Amino acid sequence: MSNLTAREKAFMYAITLLIIIVLGYFFGIRTLNKKYDEYKAELNELNERKAYLDMLRENNASMANEIDLLKESCSELELSFIDKLETECLEQYILKTFEDAGCPYLISITTVDVGMPTVTYPDGTLSPDGLVCLQIQVSYSSTDGYTVWQYNRTPDFTNGAEVPVEDTVTELWDQMGQPPYDQRIGYDEFIAALKTINKENPSCIKVNDIHVIETGGQLTLSANINFYATSLRNRISVDDSHAAYTYWQGDTNVDTKGGFIGFPYICDYEDSLWYGVTNNDLEDGSKPFAAYWAVALFEQQLAEVDGDYAVLLNFEGAAEELETTPTPEEQPEE
Repeated sequence: MSNLTAREKAFMYAITLLIIIVLGYFFGIRTLNKKYDEYKAELNELNERKAYLDMLRENNASMANEIDLLKESCSELELSFIDKLETECLEQYILKTFEDAGCPYLISITTVDVGMPTVTYPDGTLSPDGLVCLQIQVSYSSTDGYTVWQYNRTPDFTNGAEVPVEDTVTELWDQMGQPPYDQRIGYDEFIAALKTINKENPSCIKVNDIHVIETGGQLTLSANINFYATSLRNRISVDDSHAAYTYWQGDTNVDTKGGFIGFPYICDYEDSLWYGVTNNDLEDGSKPFAAYWAVALFEQQLAEVDGDYAVLLNFEGAAEELETTPTPEEQPEE
């Protein structure tokens, strides 16, 4: 090496440097370039993965919003129907609405289950969810424009009345057919009550039909009112409304010993709100709006006017019974 000239030495150094560069390229830069390509491809893959996950996240957020909107829509649909139908609540709502409208003379009230179509799935199975309908059938009486009215204990003709019964009867005896009893009251009030009910919740309370019949001077007013609810297995909404027909609003401290079921002709249980009240029999020819003595007086007067009417309307029995009862003028003085 020492014998080499300076030119040869320079050439050898150049060759050595070139070899080092070539080896550095093959074992260094080329490897790094390959790694760079791999890292770049991995980065691209990760970026694509990130974009996909971002899209999923956006889709999930959008889906969550869609689910919330769908739940809200389902809740609105559920709440457009009554959550739960309870007969006692529906009936007390109906009775109070008619009473508030000035039509209190109830003849009968009945609740009937109305069958609703079932939902059939494409596979032929039946859905556990469905529509429910209860129909309240009511019948009321108007007054007859003649007979003295009585509603519950107003006027009070019971033994416990503050004003003696004889005094009350004497005061009203000569007012038969006179103001205010000369007006036949009930029809306008009956229609007003139905309009109120029909506007209460138009989507789930429907007045189905109305019937008006003239009966012995008064009108018998009947209507069928449908209440619609849903029976849902997986209900979404919570009905926190306090509509009058959804929960009990009547009295809760009524002593029912002696009963409302099988109500006797005369209630003799002293602690009952109906103590001493006569249970008028609502057969043909009856007047459910009137005091018992006024009905008997009317029957006697009608029988005296025309015997044919007495036979036709079966008033003879009541008239004969009244003949044995002295009028206020005939009462002996104490």
